[in-house]
Amino acid sequence: MSTGEPPVVRLGHDLVRNFESLPREKAAEELATHIKKFWEPRMRHELLARIRRGDTDLHPLLVRAAEDLVDGDIDREEVREPSGG
Repeated sequence: MSTGEPPVVRLGHDLVRNFESLPREKAAEELATHIKKFWEPRMRHELLARIRRGDTDLHPLLVRAAEDLVDGDIDREEVREPSGG
């Protein structure tokens, strides 16, 4: 991994490493859920813009998770905000 990666790519790839030991479908689902819950909208938009531009430096699992977000495959109940207490 290059140290010159944009922050959104670096963070995305860090997350991929955390989830890639899971079966592919489950890993994509968990990654997409994490992005939906914890990434601010600007970060999500930047990731999606990179995918639309055909950024070849993105891990395929990260691309798959982003596609799941766009396709609405993530259940809104799964991304409920954590309770404060």
